[in-house]
Amino acid sequence: METVVAEDRGNYALLARGERFAVVERRNDRLYNCHDEHRDGIAATDLSQVSKIVDEQDWVDEPTARTALEEAVSRWTELAERMR
Repeated sequence: METVVAEDRGNYALLARGERFAVVERRNDRLYNCHDEHRDGIAATDLSQVSKIVDEQDWVDEPTARTALEEAVSRWTELAERMR
C-alpha cells in the first residue's frame, strides 16, 4: 500500500497509508521517527522506504495521529518561542 504525506506542519508530517496514519519529523530533507528507536532517517522524497523508520505500532487511526501531530507541533513552537 502506498504511503503519502497527508499534511505538513512545520517540522512534522502526517503520513497516510490507507486508513492508518503516522507522524514523522522532517529535518534536512529527511524524515525521522518521532521515537528514539530509529536514529537513521530516510530521504523525504522516498516514502517507499518509510518502513525503515515507522514500525507497525506507529501506524494509528487518524484522530490519534492528528492529536499526536498537534502535540508535536505545539512543543516545537513553544521551544522556538523560548529560544528567541
